[in-house]
Parts: sequence; structure tokens; C-alpha cells
Amino acid sequence: QFVRRDFSLLLNDEITFAEIQTIAKKADKKILKEVGLFDVYAGKNLEKGKKSYAVSFIFQDDEKTLKDKQIDAIMDKIRKGLEDQLGAELR
Repeated sequence: QFVRRDFSLLLNDEITFAEIQTIAKKADKKILKEVGLFDVYAGKNLEKGKKSYAVSFIFQDDEKTLKDKQIDAIMDKIRKGLEDQLGAELR
């Protein structure tokens, strides 16, 4: 049983998906199993020099059932890391 959460992020063009992965994996090493990129958009309706990334996070714990509260806390930590370190904005 896994849980998936998504973020839609507004980022500066030069930021790479690898940087997002690194920040996410620092936030949790135990139950965050996968960080994926499922949509990239740049162009119309976005300011110049910006892009939009849709990122998925897969959580799984082999020992016990995941609680929303636990996942919310990790997602909050990831969000804060992305904002502070990359200047990302949640959309």
C-alpha cells in the first residue's frame, strides 16, 4: 500500500529536477520511496524565465500503515525546503 502526493511548482528556468529530488530525499529517508516528474510547462501564461513542474511523491512503509499526519509533516518539510533553497512557489 502506497500513498501518492503531488506538488505543482513554479520555478526559475535554471532549476533542475535533480535539485528537487535532493531536497525531497533530505526531508525523509525512510518512507519517501520515489520522486517523479510528470509534467513540465513553460511559455504562455507564465512569466519569462519561469517554468512549471508537476512533481509526484510516493510514500510507503513496509512496517505499518501510513498516517496522513505523518505524510503531511514530510510534505510540509519538502515544501519549505523547495521554497527556501530554490525559491519555488506552490501553484
